[in-house]
Amino acid sequence: MQRDWKYVNNRLVQQGTLLVSLSFLDSWQEQVEQLNENKVGRPYAYPTGLIEYAGLLHCFMHLPYRQAKGVLIAIAKKEPRLGVADYSTLNRRFNRLETKICPRQQKSDKDLWIAIDASGVCVTNRGEWMRKIHRKGKITESKGFIKIHVSVDVKTKEVVGLKITTDKVGDNQKFDDLLQDSIRNTSRTIKGVYADGGYDTYNNFEKLEQAGIEPVIRIDDNAVVVPPPDTHRNRRRGTPARLHYAQEQLANRNKWKKDKKYGLRWHSEGFFSVLKRRYGKHVMAKDFKNMQQELLFKAQLYNQLL
Repeated sequence: MQRDWKYVNNRLVQQGTLLVSLSFLDSWQEQVEQLNENKVGRPYAYPTGLIEYAGLLHCFMHLPYRQAKGVLIAIAKKEPRLGVADYSTLNRRFNRLETKICPRQQKSDKDLWIAIDASGVCVTNRGEWMRKIHRKGKITESKGFIKIHVSVDVKTKEVVGLKITTDKVGDNQKFDDLLQDSIRNTSRTIKGVYADGGYDTYNNFEKLEQAGIEPVIRIDDNAVVVPPPDTHRNRRRGTPARLHYAQEQLANRNKWKKDKKYGLRWHSEGFFSVLKRRYGKHVMAKDFKNMQQELLFKAQLYNQLL
């Protein structure tokens, strides 16, 4: 399929306009009044739009909050309506933002096909030199990773579900949460799920079959393809749902990949590629809760820039 480079170029140019978009200034007072409604204590002086814009500079441009404040000061010299918050205020308010995954195509009549995967993100920008020379190559002595579990709409490439955990949590442990998150965020019915072998479990196939969701999950080469023996105990348990898919898939793996369009699973890999190339391979926050907020904001920003 030939790529429409004119559309791609225009979309990338449009992404740059977000860096100078100050549309929140038009509703500055209304946003502040809404924030302070029934608020006890010191009232807010800055609207949510300003905090989101500072978060954009922080995440997209990799600017610490002090430098983000400097950018705002420079803009305020040309735009008197812009008030500049202290960098500590920007930090606290950003970490308390109610950020949610909001796909553009919500409440659509079309069935939802999602790709599920997980990937690690560094918690520091330590680099390979530190690990190789100063840590003697012992990875266990370095700080760990945090893991992003994501579900992506394979048609729109938007993130529809996201969970952030430590690196101790296995990929499959967030499978059910991603399914529920995808339904909640899109208000749509899931038709099928693409996933790699990390999600190949009997429980996943049983749950998907009961929910009427087609599993396009890679099954291990050594999977059992013979029905269980006809005993009283096995008759009570029933035939595992995974058995049918294992027989179909292992009979001809290449044909199965082509018929089921298994290559669409790579849309989840595409999200991780864009996330790490555009926003870096590490997070700037130090506290785990703030790391979650930073990655959630980046994922929603990814959706806006599509």
